[in-house]
Amino acid sequence: MLSLISVPPGTTVKIIQMAGGRGVQMRLFQLGLHPGDTIRILSIGPFGGPLYIENLTTGVRAAIGRGVARRILVQPVR
Repeated sequence: MLSLISVPPGTTVKIIQMAGGRGVQMRLFQLGLHPGDTIRILSIGPFGGPLYIENLTTGVRAAIGRGVARRILVQPVR
């Protein structure tokens, strides 16, 4: 498993686990991200900016800060 922060843009991955406290998990649920969803990294903001992702399961696009992205564990989809 990898952290979402280590995945290069254009890669499609599946969310395995969301580590962190209840607040982090609730925020991710509000963004429409759940374990088992397939997401694609659209781009990564420069100078420590956010990751722009698309949830291929629901069609939602969102920006996620790097601190939160470190807590999302994923595996590549083949």
